[in-house]
Amino acid sequence: MKLEVFGSYPFSKAHRFEAGTAFSRYSYRLDRFNNYYQDVNGIPAFYLGADREKVDNASATNTLGIPLEAFTIASANASFVGDNSIFGVTAPLEGFRYRVGVEQYFGDFNFSVLTVDARKYWRLKPVTIAARTYNYMRFGREGENLFPLFIGYPYLIRGYEANSFFNSKIQNTGNFDINQLSGSKFAVFNFEVRLPFTGPKKLAQINSRFFFSDLNFFFDAGVAWTEDSKVAFKNQPNGVLLPNGTPAQRVPAVSAGVSLRVNVFNYFILEPYYAFPFQRKDVNGGIFGLTFAPGW
Repeated sequence: MKLEVFGSYPFSKAHRFEAGTAFSRYSYRLDRFNNYYQDVNGIPAFYLGADREKVDNASATNTLGIPLEAFTIASANASFVGDNSIFGVTAPLEGFRYRVGVEQYFGDFNFSVLTVDARKYWRLKPVTIAARTYNYMRFGREGENLFPLFIGYPYLIRGYEANSFFNSKIQNTGNFDINQLSGSKFAVFNFEVRLPFTGPKKLAQINSRFFFSDLNFFFDAGVAWTEDSKVAFKNQPNGVLLPNGTPAQRVPAVSAGVSLRVNVFNYFILEPYYAFPFQRKDVNGGIFGLTFAPGW
């Protein structure tokens, strides 16, 4: 449950100030699904049916070892926001976008958040040069106890999706693993060269009335860390773990590759990509990925 009040004050067409406050109540419910079989000589042979039962939070906490008590959070936030970008068929073509904001959380968890998100687009026909720095940081020990932030999503850093780690068939010969991508703070940098590939005749290289797409060459980099870990600018971490089992040393995740963003009839934007994740030792060469998101 969440109740929120939000307002904004525009200074101009491109710049505005935003502020708001919110009250949230979070709770948990855990259900157990039971399957029943008829035994034949001690072996479950015939499926008889299934049912579902609610597990009380105390029993679930004892079983999982994770506290599942309900909690309440109130927050206040303020941000300066700017946007004068001109959007193309799948992503901005020129201009800028930014958000610099602070948030304070009260209640069962007390911590602060800083957000700095700046994006700039240079139109050099026929291509657009795009750059972004996106930083989100929680400050305060209690902010460490919330769900961790993950930078392996393809709209942040391509080539480090969670399922690609679990589906890898190659033994990891380095110390960089999926735990390097989670923390209470992160900083991400992206750089792209965007070429309108198919679409309107005045914009794209190939004229098409139905298939709108951008061809992109990208470079992604980012690092996630916690209050107790340290960032080191090198290829592989030292492998030392903190008492809670998370890496003590964090290194940036870096990738480069090519993608094709496709505007699917103005309903959504699909982006298949091929990325080379330089820190991963569990893959040979690059990996394919797919995301559903417009260009940043």
